[in-house]
Amino acid sequence: MKFHKLNDDCSWLWELNGIKVIVDPWFTLSQIDGHRLFSEQFHQTHQPLVSNLPQIDYLFISNPFTDHCNKETLLQFDSSIPLIAKKSILKKIEKWNHFQRLIPLQDAPFLIKEYKPSRFLDFVHSAYLFDTEEGSVLFAPHGTKTEGIPKVDVLVTTTTRYHLPFWLGGTVNLGTQQAELLYKQCEARLFLSTHDERKIGKGLVERFAKKEYTNELPFVTYLSAGDELDYVII
Repeated sequence: MKFHKLNDDCSWLWELNGIKVIVDPWFTLSQIDGHRLFSEQFHQTHQPLVSNLPQIDYLFISNPFTDHCNKETLLQFDSSIPLIAKKSILKKIEKWNHFQRLIPLQDAPFLIKEYKPSRFLDFVHSAYLFDTEEGSVLFAPHGTKTEGIPKVDVLVTTTTRYHLPFWLGGTVNLGTQQAELLYKQCEARLFLSTHDERKIGKGLVERFAKKEYTNELPFVTYLSAGDELDYVII
């Protein structure tokens, strides 16, 4: 398995079973939720150009929010590249009339299973299991609180805590304590951090956001944008 961090937030290029998948590409300067007066976030670091990326086999989108499902970025990819996501996200992307093949999780080239959060009406904290012949990856970009998580080889999740009042969504990124619990729960051999960029925010949401960052947990591997890691299960 190969993991290439494309930016300091949540965009990746993974190679699993020889299949190259770009995960959650967001390469525009900023992303807006609803309206820029409500929430706009800006990258602080240089972003890759879609035209400079290697040829890929699939795109995977984990969440409908614009820092994961970024229309301006995704429309730069060739329309013939198949895009994988759960059905609710595919419905959103289908309206763009761009991608020729939209693939639900059950039709992916290897097993992708969503573990939904235990809390009712929680639309943020899903985890995805990628299970391949080379090994298994659990991807939980905001963290997760759910039951039945299996043992995996690689855990990819956030160590950042991003908290909002309940009326703005509550705790979005669950932070280090929950990350450590998840790490112990799934007994991963490798823990890669993701979705931890210290972005600049503007708008109403930024006024109320409380953020806690760390890059010092001894059991976590922190990659910077452009870093690559080959991982072989022995």
